[in-house]
Amino acid sequence: MPLLKWFNLFKLVLPLTLLTGCGFTMTKVEINEQTFVFAMYVNKGQQKDTVEVTISAPLPNRLTSGSQAGAQGGGDPYAMVTKTSSTVQDALHLIQRDLSRRFDFSHTKVVIVGKSFAEAGLEELTDWLQREPTTNLNIYLMVAPGDAKKVAELTPVFEQMPSEVLTRFADQHNMIVTNLKDCLYAESANQGYALNYLSAGLKPMVADQEKLEPWAGIQGTALFRHHKLVATLPMKESLAVSWGVNEVKGPMYTVHWSNGEKASVFVITSRSNKSVRMVSGHPVFTVKLSGTGDVIYKPKQRQFDTLHVKELIERELNDQIAGHLRKALHTSQRVGADILQLGMLVDWNYPDHWHKVRANWPDYYKNEVEIQVVTDIKIRNFGSILKMNPK
Repeated sequence: MPLLKWFNLFKLVLPLTLLTGCGFTMTKVEINEQTFVFAMYVNKGQQKDTVEVTISAPLPNRLTSGSQAGAQGGGDPYAMVTKTSSTVQDALHLIQRDLSRRFDFSHTKVVIVGKSFAEAGLEELTDWLQREPTTNLNIYLMVAPGDAKKVAELTPVFEQMPSEVLTRFADQHNMIVTNLKDCLYAESANQGYALNYLSAGLKPMVADQEKLEPWAGIQGTALFRHHKLVATLPMKESLAVSWGVNEVKGPMYTVHWSNGEKASVFVITSRSNKSVRMVSGHPVFTVKLSGTGDVIYKPKQRQFDTLHVKELIERELNDQIAGHLRKALHTSQRVGADILQLGMLVDWNYPDHWHKVRANWPDYYKNEVEIQVVTDIKIRNFGSILKMNPK
């Protein structure tokens, strides 16, 4: 009996050691035989029904401590290779055939897709990403305004490679953060999702005598329905959506009121809450944005820093943010992209109703749903001692 117990224990532990990479393994690959892909750029090919794939990978022999991309004498510390074929996998196979090392996508942090490719649909790309064994579900997805490779040409002033800059766009939570897992989860629930919508162009570099260099940034968000790009939002509305999904950190707003008065508020804390109730057989959602902020700029004009002015700034700030979110949600309903994934609230709270509308949720969200927006943003610090209004 003791021998039988040990044999059963061995049968239980052996599969676990194989899954964790311990014990016996037949797939060991030396590091110097691998190409670690840091970023991918995907476009529609010039020929019909083709896709263009570009990989960006570091060059270890050019990565030295303290060096910057494009440093004198060393060249760029990364390489980019592009191939076109009928599928993403076929294009990658063509790239692999020309490389001296094997692909490894375990360090891939970001995938940029061109606008035309996004409009045609991301199904093929997301399907490959979840099937490739070396990728992970935390890869960030973003949309380029045109050719995705143009974003790859950006000048990494503060980093070594463009892929590091793009990754930090997401890591800093200045705008919405969406990874592969979020996209797959939303699509499986018949919801929509939003990706960062990038900008690309030329900008003068102060360190290089105002020489024009490629530059990239974020200009808004791209809305997706069934993995297809259906609309874009500008920056202000995108910030409100990011707030609505609890992603944005430290946004700043400037409000104006009568006689040219204005003030800038830096939001210290921000959070959102979503709820649903059934009214006459249809869901009514409430999206509440709340937070606290500091007044960091207010020119000394005719109005003193009084409690009355503080309340006025709060009112203008709340009205502005609520207006941005209402416009963003109106756009999302117009195209049937439930980017806040409000349908999941129906699933959790009213599963019987969700069972009826789930299959047709994008159209139901577009035509039958009411969304109410509530804001509660308070001024925490006025930047000076407030003067009470004279009686």
